[in-house]
Amino acid sequence: MASATSVLSKTLQSITLTKIKELEKQRNSYETRKREVLAKAASCEDPRDRVTCLLDGVWELCPAAYRDPNVGNMERWLQQSRYDASIPVSTLDSFDSKLRKKLDTQSHKLSLADLYSRLLTEWMDPPSSFSSGKDTPSSDDASGDTFEMVERQKERLAGLVDKFESVVFEPYQTSESDISSFLDDLFPDDDAKKVLTTLRKRIARESKALMAESTPFNEESLARCIRGLLTEDLLSDEKQAILRDFLGNSVALGEIADVLNMRFTDLRQWQWDAGEEGIRVMPRQQLNGKYRIWADDDMLQMVFVQYIGIRLCNLLKSALKDFISDRSIWTWSQGAMESTPTQRDMDRRQYFTGVSLKPLSKKVVETERKNRYLDDFFLSQLPDGETSLYEGGNGGYDGDDDDEGFDEWKRPAGTHQKGPSIKQRLLRQLTSDMLIHRLRSVTYGKPLDSGKGVAILQTDLQWYGTSLPHSTVYAAMRYVGFTDDWVAFFKKYLEAPLNLDHSAEHRTPTGPRPRKRGVPMAHSSEKLIGELVLFFIDLTVNRQTGMLLHRLHDDIWLCGDPEDCARAWAGMQRFAEVFGLEFNSSKTGSVYLASEAKKDRKVAAVLPHGPVIIGFLKLNPESGDWDINQSQVDAHVWQLQKQLALCDSVLSWVQTWNSCIGRFFSHTFGEPAHCFGREHIDSTLQTYEKMQETIFGPGGNVVAHLKQMIRSRFQVDDPPDAFIFLPEHLGGLGVRNPFVSLFLVRDEISETPRQILEEFLERERDDHAHARRSFEATDEALLRRRLRAIYPDGRDERALDPGLRGFMPLAEYARFREAASPALHETYTRLLSVPELQGISLSKEVADALRRCGAAEGGRLEAEKRWIVQLYADELLETCGGISLVDKQFLPVGVLNMKRGKKVTWQMVL
Repeated sequence: MASATSVLSKTLQSITLTKIKELEKQRNSYETRKREVLAKAASCEDPRDRVTCLLDGVWELCPAAYRDPNVGNMERWLQQSRYDASIPVSTLDSFDSKLRKKLDTQSHKLSLADLYSRLLTEWMDPPSSFSSGKDTPSSDDASGDTFEMVERQKERLAGLVDKFESVVFEPYQTSESDISSFLDDLFPDDDAKKVLTTLRKRIARESKALMAESTPFNEESLARCIRGLLTEDLLSDEKQAILRDFLGNSVALGEIADVLNMRFTDLRQWQWDAGEEGIRVMPRQQLNGKYRIWADDDMLQMVFVQYIGIRLCNLLKSALKDFISDRSIWTWSQGAMESTPTQRDMDRRQYFTGVSLKPLSKKVVETERKNRYLDDFFLSQLPDGETSLYEGGNGGYDGDDDDEGFDEWKRPAGTHQKGPSIKQRLLRQLTSDMLIHRLRSVTYGKPLDSGKGVAILQTDLQWYGTSLPHSTVYAAMRYVGFTDDWVAFFKKYLEAPLNLDHSAEHRTPTGPRPRKRGVPMAHSSEKLIGELVLFFIDLTVNRQTGMLLHRLHDDIWLCGDPEDCARAWAGMQRFAEVFGLEFNSSKTGSVYLASEAKKDRKVAAVLPHGPVIIGFLKLNPESGDWDINQSQVDAHVWQLQKQLALCDSVLSWVQTWNSCIGRFFSHTFGEPAHCFGREHIDSTLQTYEKMQETIFGPGGNVVAHLKQMIRSRFQVDDPPDAFIFLPEHLGGLGVRNPFVSLFLVRDEISETPRQILEEFLERERDDHAHARRSFEATDEALLRRRLRAIYPDGRDERALDPGLRGFMPLAEYARFREAASPALHETYTRLLSVPELQGISLSKEVADALRRCGAAEGGRLEAEKRWIVQLYADELLETCGGISLVDKQFLPVGVLNMKRGKKVTWQMVL
């Protein structure tokens, strides 16, 4: 593991070491003076003199005593005792004990501050050799495995580079006429063609206007672009540091803006100008441990193209959102006839209930689903504005990202983050839609599995960003209206001169070669091109089946009527064939949830075979529940053990633990939600219990393990348990406890998803009965007026139809519930929601102690930290005299922030 020194500011390190030395001097001075005070007190025969001596020592050595009214009171009572014999010796002995405890408490806090300093020193300058076998379980064979793992990793990297080389330099020519013909078939009627023409004119007009700008770069726009780049896992530490320096230097920003503006005014003549060596390409490890091939671009070129990409992303997303808002282009009823009322259906609903199915209320499932799709999933990788990337609007989604720091259900209610947590919302969306679909054609009194059923389909595209045919990109750009100038620019940009000579060991030098397939990884241009091309698969599925395809870049999911899913899958395969793409068979599968009697064998045969897996969750094909995939968990726990064994300091061990246990696993297990039920939380708790036993052995735990590490490395006996878990700003190590976050919400989920659905069916039955009674109580004259309102041409003889005499049956009333039922909307939003945190209450003593130490007041302290603080409050108050383990002045805040900001990368990949 790389030394922290390689990334830590030398100045900050020097200041921290100075602070540590000063602390050591103060601690030694304190202990020396304390011994003198105790020795002097021991020589006093009169208890009053002894207490006076101790009191003077406390006033001198414990500055906080001046804020403690008890100490001041003791002094006054001590003066009284010299004259008043009614104050017994036992009271003086009590004063003696309390004052000695004050001195011991300060010693204890200084000892912990010293320990913290030694831990930080170890982290900043780890030993070149450390005995991991003594303090890391299952690490006896770690060093023996390391060589084998390194060699295996080298082989895999060489294979990755070879695969990359075999793809990107060999063009795959798709037919622009075939692509245009395929897309034209999606717009068969004149209304749709008119909307398409409007889209093309808009994109042509706005993209021309962008190219005509003379000075798009200024200090503000450049700073926004750089901040966006810094959010991507795209740059080396060195380049990130340079860009951060630019952000703080307005002169540098101004000079760079001038250069880039000159480059932009000559955009039609733009070239890579990469020299004889071209652009060096290297495999780089991401936070999730996987290696990807990255081009080491010139920084100014990177900023230049990043800005252009963001502007075009903004332009495209706005235009396509408006495009699909037209009813002639897009359908929101999710495919099945059950949710698409005919005119006769709407007339009957109006007649019987007096309420129209149109216009759609905002409080119905169909509208809610539409809004969530547009807000969260439609072209989700395209930034909405120039600031979206770094403000959390559109993070760089990766199917295996660890979502560090974005546990949505741990944030205060009302906050909304559209970054990595998008995958958690997708999981809840698919699960809730699956449950609602299973209700179709089911009414009160019928089993929930008696309906037609539902299918979930999952797939992704094989090497999408790497193998995307350039001819497909140009065809897609022209189809939506981008001008030839922009197509020409991207042709030069995509055909970058890539040099793989240094990408792996023992390669035969070939020099730079022009790229012929694929797009650069994680740039805004990848978002622009990738989303533009795949917008057409979204459109294909919706136009052919009425379904909403949920897509996070090239990871694709469908949920809906099994027949619609089968037709959508056929359309997707045809799309891939025409556009020169290929689905990844190892990540393609489906689950058909229906009773055996209801399953259509022909439909089942068309759907792709294979499991449906999101994170560590696998969809059970029988129950429709998400089960934790224990084999995946076991493999990653094995990885975690190996990575922990390689940590060269206690703090790096804590950092790795927090990232993997506290964030990575909590994300991949799926965050608690009402659509999963309490059983999912209990299953996660059991999995954490098993993981802990695997890592630490039977009966072991993280507290005992870290105490043993500290004991063996620093010869410190038994630091308090609170030291392990307490937040860093209170002097603890801040170790994440995965159990706490789950218990904060467990009691808030009391019903299973099935019970929630059954409650709705009961309510729907009652609503139907109420509507029937209301209809039966309506007089004939009012019913005739309703008919005249529905049929203004006077054909109210339809009232003679026997079907209008008796109220609509429950099955008909329920048929369009997704478009008409506010009650189903309540059920739907409840299933989609995450539970409110049920925080623990702080005692008055703890809340007061938090305020005294200057930490976040109890009301603002995060729920998980409140839990920890209150749990260890008795120990803290007893041994430290307050909630803080270490006085704030002794905490090296700068280094702690640096430690927190350095993300952990999985070191080994299965």
